[in-house]
Amino acid sequence: MDFKTKWYNRDGDVIDLLAANRLLGDPDYKRVALTEITSASDSSVKHLVSTVWLGLDHSHTGGAPVIFETMVFGDGDTVNDEWACRYSREAEAEAGHAETVTVVAATVTDEVITQLNAWPKSPA
Repeated sequence: MDFKTKWYNRDGDVIDLLAANRLLGDPDYKRVALTEITSASDSSVKHLVSTVWLGLDHSHTGGAPVIFETMVFGDGDTVNDEWACRYSREAEAEAGHAETVTVVAATVTDEVITQLNAWPKSPA
């Protein structure tokens, strides 16, 4: 069994560690999608749905490399904060992101959905 670490670009091609390191340093390359879901009627409600390229194969079982992940970060709601899905292809990751946004938005009253280009800054 081959336990050698393998890195992949977003197209699923094997890359070396130097290329992986360069790409991991590029937030625009790593980010597939980032969506903020808030409530128009309750300012304490805020969820971020993040889908990223991981680069490192997380399949652990062989087969197609699993190199994308969607996670939900929120206001402490245990259902949404424990959400994580992984994918092999970018198209699957994009579809999974959209599905996750739909699922999370359905839990929010008066939801406001905003596509983001970067993580929001914390208030100073």
